[in-house]
Order: sequence, then structure tokens, then C-alpha cells
Amino acid sequence: MTQARIATLALTAALLSANGVAAQVASKVEAGTLVMHRDGELPANMFRVAPGVSYANPLFALSAQGSAWLNGQQWQVADGIVSGTFTSPTVYGVRAELLTNASRAFADQALGTDQVDVQTRIHVLFKQRGGIWLGGGIARPWRVAVVSSVDVTGGGGWTKLGEATLSGTFTNFSFTKVASGSDTALTPLGCPPTGVAPLSVTALAPTVFASESSLPESCSRQSRFSDLEGNIRWEHGNLEINAQAGYRFGAITDVDVESRRWAAGTATVWLTDRVAFVAGGGRQPANVARGIPARGYGTIGMVLAAWPMPKASVAVAPVRATLIRSFDIRPGADGMQKVIVRIGGVETVDVMGDFSDWSPLTLIRHGRDLWELSIPLSAGRHQINVRVDRGPWIAPPGMPTIRDGYNGEVGLLVVSPPEK
Repeated sequence: MTQARIATLALTAALLSANGVAAQVASKVEAGTLVMHRDGELPANMFRVAPGVSYANPLFALSAQGSAWLNGQQWQVADGIVSGTFTSPTVYGVRAELLTNASRAFADQALGTDQVDVQTRIHVLFKQRGGIWLGGGIARPWRVAVVSSVDVTGGGGWTKLGEATLSGTFTNFSFTKVASGSDTALTPLGCPPTGVAPLSVTALAPTVFASESSLPESCSRQSRFSDLEGNIRWEHGNLEINAQAGYRFGAITDVDVESRRWAAGTATVWLTDRVAFVAGGGRQPANVARGIPARGYGTIGMVLAAWPMPKASVAVAPVRATLIRSFDIRPGADGMQKVIVRIGGVETVDVMGDFSDWSPLTLIRHGRDLWELSIPLSAGRHQINVRVDRGPWIAPPGMPTIRDGYNGEVGLLVVSPPEK
């Protein structure tokens, strides 16, 4: 382990500490048609079902998702991933992140691999409108004889421009590739000379999934390539557009031609808070370390939410939207008052005031953009503030404001006595 990685892990451990939490559970099921195409093969049309569930609070997130294909008369469990993210409290705009994933990926019945990876990141935020991060980690694939482990380092940044969020990442992959030194007839083949183009991932498939002990002769060499990828997410009303494009740098011995460039996009139209129509397609690069070839794809279907479902978020940091469409307080049961907030594209909404001794209270999500919470408010004047995604506290929109004792503003709320 290098000194740089030890320093990153140490800093991550120092910043990760416990704090108050506000949990949110969400789940969804996507069903529709999937079309996949690999170079030199006919497109395959399949019915696809993809369930997912997630749990999140300000410091920890856990998600699981997978998919199954109906190919002909047989169901095939295509892929799945379980992810966990630990985030430290933000101190002077800096926070640490620990990301873990366990996944299984299938290209077809003959190509399937498992992988576990762990990464640490140091993330610097700029007033909730953008940020940059640096980090690294290691990935360990299984059922892949040619690769034992992969060192991953990289960085990225994101910014929010109006209703669009732009992000970019640069990731470097380094690993030792062990290739068979003979064919199935035990005829010596030797290592490929430097500068010779590699075989396609599909052609390597029989070797990829053989056990290392079955290789009578072998040769190994260090492989390295880097991915530069840009992403844009634009949302307006009930419409979301996600698009990404990338380029892979590396020697011809490590990167085949079909994986140099890729691009994909997805459009989501929310019909209700819990129902969406989604369509997308594009091209994915080969996953060299896992033996998964490059492929084109297209999909169209519906998304249904069993529990409230948040909108998509940038992988390196949640989007901190501050546009609250409406803020209302209505009489509730048992002398309580119900706070009702309408805002989409965020993960948490909190309120506080003299009624809570200025301690934050987290609202509960109902649907994609509806947040509610019943609070005890007696008749009379009260002071109240609201914040989004643990950002700055502000006075609720549309409410009279007064100056507080800390050179800030709070909302002034007047609660009428109950009618007799």
C-alpha cells in the first residue's frame, strides 16, 4: 500500500464520526423492453424487470438493485449491486466519503463475474453549488482468471447551473493481467509482443473464466488505462434528462478500438409522484477487468414506486436544490400543526424554531416532492426557519421575516387559536 493511500485512509477515518441522522427509505421497480447489441452479433430483445431499494440518512446510505431478463422462455438474473456510502459531517466545506460495492454482472450465460470494491474520497464543497473530490481504492473481481485485483485512483468535480448539473470524472485503472501461455491443445503461444492489439474481451471469454490452476503456461504484464467521462443532468418540472459521454486513454494492448468512445442518455417523465415513464439507450465500454465486452443498448419502460422515491442525484454528491415551490402550515389533529413543503430533487428537508428549542426536525417525504411533519404549535407568534439538504437555514418563502439575534432572518408565523 502506497503512502498516498495510507494518508487518504487516515484522513478519511479522522473525518468520519457519528452525528444525528434522519432516515429515508425508498424503493422502485422498473419494467420494460431491453435491446442489447454487441459488435458482430444480432440485437437481442428481452423483457426486463429491475427492482431497487435504498435507505439513507445524512451520514450513511445503503442501496440494492438488480435486474432479470426474460430471454425466450427463460428468466435470467442479469446483474445486481449492493452499495454502501459513509459520509462524514462537513467541516469547513470538507468531508470524507467511504464507498463500498458488491456486484454481480452478466453479459450472457457464458459471461458472468462478481466484484467487491472499496474507495475513499476527500470532497471539498463550494457553498452547496459545486465541489471537487480526490480519492482511490481497490477492486477485487472473482471468476476472472486473468485479473486478480485492480488499483483505482481518480478525481472529479460537479457544479449546478440553473436547472442543470454538470459533473466530470477522471479515473485511472491499474492491474496485472495474467494470460494463458498455451491454447486448449497445450501448444505454447507465448506472450503477445508490445504494440500488438489485444484480443477482444469476447474472444478471451474461454480463458477469462478458466481457473488459474488450469493454465499450464502463463505470462503477466502490467496493464493501465484511464477513463474521462462527463455527465449532464437537466430537470424541469416533471422531465429529467441524463446524458454521459466518455473517452478511454491507454495503449493499444490495453484498450480495444470499440471501447475508446461511448455515450448514453436517459429521459424520465414523471406522470405522478410515484409513476414515471423512462426511455434511453447508448453504448457502454468494455469492462476489461471483468471480461464484459462493449455493447450497445436501448430500453423503454415504466418506473413504479412502492415507497416514496427520490429523484436521481449526482454520484459524487447530492444536488443541493434550494427552490422551495411552496411552504404551508395547516391545522392538524390533537392541536398539532402540519408543515407541508413542496420541493423536488433533494434528499432532506428540516425545520426548527422556538417550538423545538431551535433543534432541527426532519420532515417525512411523501411521494417525489411532498414533505410533511406535524409539530406542536400553540396559538400565538412563533419563529421558524427551514433548510434543504443540510444547507443554510433560511426563512420560509412567502412568510414575513424578522431579524434574529445573530444578524440573520427568521420567519414569523402566527397561529390562530382553534375555533370553538
